[in-house]
Amino acid sequence: MSADIAALLRSIDGVRTCQELAGHLLRQTGRQWTPPAVAQALETFSAKRWLDEGRQQAGKPRRIRFVPPLTLQIGIFSPAPFLNRIKPALDRLIATRMVAIYILIICAGGVVLAASSRDVWHALTAPLPLSTYLAVVVAMMLSTMLHEMGHGATLTAFGGKPRQIGFMLFYLTPAFFCDVSDGWRLDSKWKRVSVALAGIVTQGVLAGTSSLLSLAAGTPDIKSGLLVYAVLGYTSGIINLIPFVKLDGYLALMSYVNISHLRDKSLRDARRMISRGMFGHATPFELPPLRRFKVFGVLCMLFPAYLIITALSLWLDVIAKFGGWGAVIALLVVTLVLGRVVAGYLNIVKEGWDRRRSKLRILAVTALLTAATAVSAAYVQIPATVEAGFVNDSTGPGIVFEQGDTVPALRVGQAVEIYGSGLIGIRPLGTLRVESGQADTRWVPLDAIAPVTIDGARLNAVVIPLERQDASLLPSSGTARVHLGHKNAYQWFHDKYIQPVIAAAGVLEGATADQP
Repeated sequence: MSADIAALLRSIDGVRTCQELAGHLLRQTGRQWTPPAVAQALETFSAKRWLDEGRQQAGKPRRIRFVPPLTLQIGIFSPAPFLNRIKPALDRLIATRMVAIYILIICAGGVVLAASSRDVWHALTAPLPLSTYLAVVVAMMLSTMLHEMGHGATLTAFGGKPRQIGFMLFYLTPAFFCDVSDGWRLDSKWKRVSVALAGIVTQGVLAGTSSLLSLAAGTPDIKSGLLVYAVLGYTSGIINLIPFVKLDGYLALMSYVNISHLRDKSLRDARRMISRGMFGHATPFELPPLRRFKVFGVLCMLFPAYLIITALSLWLDVIAKFGGWGAVIALLVVTLVLGRVVAGYLNIVKEGWDRRRSKLRILAVTALLTAATAVSAAYVQIPATVEAGFVNDSTGPGIVFEQGDTVPALRVGQAVEIYGSGLIGIRPLGTLRVESGQADTRWVPLDAIAPVTIDGARLNAVVIPLERQDASLLPSSGTARVHLGHKNAYQWFHDKYIQPVIAAAGVLEGATADQP
């Protein structure tokens, strides 16, 4: 493909006429194009199906797509028509002066958060009103959408076309996405880097603005909501900069080194490096023989595992609270994750599965790893803990369990750690001891089991009494944690994921048997 044809293809945006394209090419390349020549070239491109022309073609992104290892994307709409209409405003928004203002807002907001660290810590680790949480959730959803529109707007300002905006489950976490793969048509790697980082800048500006507004908040609840939103916004931006998963930081790195599908190629080379070490054979490497690409590939393997473990720790206990169906869903999710681990190992095996000698070595190594894993699981001890609610009212302090929860048998005098709990974190407050192993039922406020306050909201719960000594120093609600010793991996997995499903099946069977 000649440079002139490539320049024409980059200039086509679905808006310019043949006359305008000819003038644009003259200014960009200095080469003379006539409108009839442009029209003839466009007819040729159309015949070769190089142009979109508004029709649904094979190259269009699918509406529903699964991206390994644990991301589901659902396309909603194309933002290109709207962004093209406001392109003059977008050109002004990416000017150097505006970028300097964005950086100033982000830095100033960070300084305010650091200076208000005491208020920030309280907002993150104390129950807040439901209205505050709802406002933060809605604001985060809107800012995430604006984050993605920031990518599309920057791409449009540089002459590209965002293909799709949609909703996704990213490692079990709801989020939005914007397909800006058209950015590879841009003629500068710095433009591609700017497109990749535009979303982070957008969310950083929103977070910084929220942090600055907290200085003028009228009530403590509003201030806490603004601070929580600012912390979430900055945290989201930092996570997005990590290049080991397909987030903005990775897209910026890939654009900078100018290697398409960098992560996939690095992953394959990392698997081949591991395969060579384990099995003595692998197919040739794809990327240049530089150690940093293989190290990058290994980190791309490990970091998603960390994200999955973090997501499981955040969501599985919440999912399991929804009775029998929650227990079944939690077990299915864990099974899916274990299946992905096995699939990852099989991908490494495929890289070395070639000669007969390597096959025998692969079988021997696989048998050895399987035996070592099975034996280790029997001896590795995992701390067994129970986490429940905490109430401290006129009746006395106690550990709170919802009706239907499995209530553990606790001995008199057993230590119970008490924490203040909020939307994001917990803070240690002290330690009480079990006064009586006999549980009773009583009405407790909602914030005894959830980090949210609603005036008058109470529920009937199971409470294990705690000693009153030192209870006056503790708040009226929080989180209680009890250590029950250690279990090996088999016992821990059975008690945490299999036993709840068996118990739920027993309850369902009993309910069915009681029906006439």
